[in-house]
Amino acid sequence: MPLDGRTGRTAFLFSAGASPRPGTGAELRAEFPVFASALDDICARLDPYLQLPLSCVMFAADGTRTAALLDRVSYAGPALFALQAAQYRLLRSWGVVPDVVYGQAAGRMAAAYAAGVFSLADACHAVGTLARLLDALPDPAPGPGMDGILGAYGRTLATLRPRAPRLPLVCDVTARPVGAETAEPEFWVRRAPLRFADTAGALHRDGVRTWLELGPDDLLVHLLPGCLPDGTASAFALYRDWAALQR
Repeated sequence: MPLDGRTGRTAFLFSAGASPRPGTGAELRAEFPVFASALDDICARLDPYLQLPLSCVMFAADGTRTAALLDRVSYAGPALFALQAAQYRLLRSWGVVPDVVYGQAAGRMAAAYAAGVFSLADACHAVGTLARLLDALPDPAPGPGMDGILGAYGRTLATLRPRAPRLPLVCDVTARPVGAETAEPEFWVRRAPLRFADTAGALHRDGVRTWLELGPDDLLVHLLPGCLPDGTASAFALYRDWAALQR
């Protein structure tokens, strides 16, 4: 079922609940040249920050030591961004445009890129820098080490040139659309409880009825029935059939 006005407003959800598994995106890469070209471009921009080429890690044979690198946050973050940004570029090439975007945790930067806050070059610089910083921390758990990394990450963000969102961008911490605060590094590094249920409810009240999750899985859309008012479960559509979206 293609997206159209009869399905209400459309939200793109950029999730971060799971790292891409080895080979995630291989079918899209083989079938759609636009996706393959976008993914290769994004991976090439991220490669200078990594010890191994990102595409080699993303598409390594499952069970190999190279594929196991996806379990490390220093590769998982760039792989997630590359996958989501390439999926977004593919959808845009088909004329599938969201009314609003939402990025959760590590999905924030891809959502910000989609909303026009950061250029692809700046977004890749931010993602790559964070990956390089995290590679020096064996356990990226809250603590003094992580505080130092986020401080260094914030200094990198301060060198970027964010713009006002071209598309409405909803914050995963406040559950509200963002504006000028995207120019503040603290906006991107703060750690606080995520409010997806509040966000889903607010978007639904604002007319969103079509939800498309970008990333390796449908983690957020499976949470929607528990986040929306009773009796509205049939009011939203979930799309992961890429061939259908092309039509």
